Amino acid sequence: MITAKELDNETSYTYFGARYYDSELSGWLSVDPLSDKYPGLSPYIYSADNSVVLVDPNGASINPIYDIETSEFLGTDDKGLQGEAILMNKTDFKQGMSHEEAMSKGKTLDNMSFDEALEFANNGKFKDFIDNYNNLPNRPDWDGYLTLNEANEWYRNGNGQPLFVDLSKIDLSNLYSLGDNYIGEEKYINLFFASISTNDALVYGTIKLKRYPNDQVKAYADVYDFNMHNSKNPLNWPRNIEAKIGKAYAGDGNPFNINFYGSKQLKKLPWIK
Repeated sequence: MITAKELDNETSYTYFGARYYDSELSGWLSVDPLSDKYPGLSPYIYSADNSVVLVDPNGASINPIYDIETSEFLGTDDKGLQGEAILMNKTDFKQGMSHEEAMSKGKTLDNMSFDEALEFANNGKFKDFIDNYNNLPNRPDWDGYLTLNEANEWYRNGNGQPLFVDLSKIDLSNLYSLGDNYIGEEKYINLFFASISTNDALVYGTIKLKRYPNDQVKAYADVYDFNMHNSKNPLNWPRNIEAKIGKAYAGDGNPFNINFYGSKQLKKLPWIK
């Protein structure tokens, strides 16, 4: 297997970042650290045993996006954090863009030309890119779901950096589609009524959704904070009480954006066609 990866001269093994590969034996020396996510596959195989179709840049996973000029972490496409890094111009990036659009405007390390890869590796920020990419599994949003404890911990120690959440993993059991007549409509939804998940309601409170075809909704970015809204408006009183209690529980910290990727399909009311 031609890897174009760094050879560890001390061990004569090829280093992928997550595990070592023995080219003489044509095998990995340890299990895939993410093998628990794929229980039906051997933990010693590469890219799901289908390297013609799939790639695995660090020996761990089977789509975070970075600025190709500065190596800055920009965000995700609609697939989330897990997968091979995509490199593109910052001006072409849009949070939550489709994976197809991201691949059409960006490149991965595997489909770059040699000159492009060399230029990226010598931009002075390549180590920052590698460090950020290898640290993604340690983030609270790696699995696309955010618990209240994770959100509060990030509020206290995340330095105001954004998190990225898979909308399909948020419970919207009490929210129903009213049919295609509402495609394009935008509405703020209180998860204390729309969800049966106490965790989701406490983390997100109210989020703004937009209707799409096939009973799908997508969400706008939300801010995790405990700011008080206009107390002269009685409609804000319940929210302000919740925010005050939440602030006491979370402690001091920095507000941060929660970016949603993907979509959620709503149940349709039985009499709606």
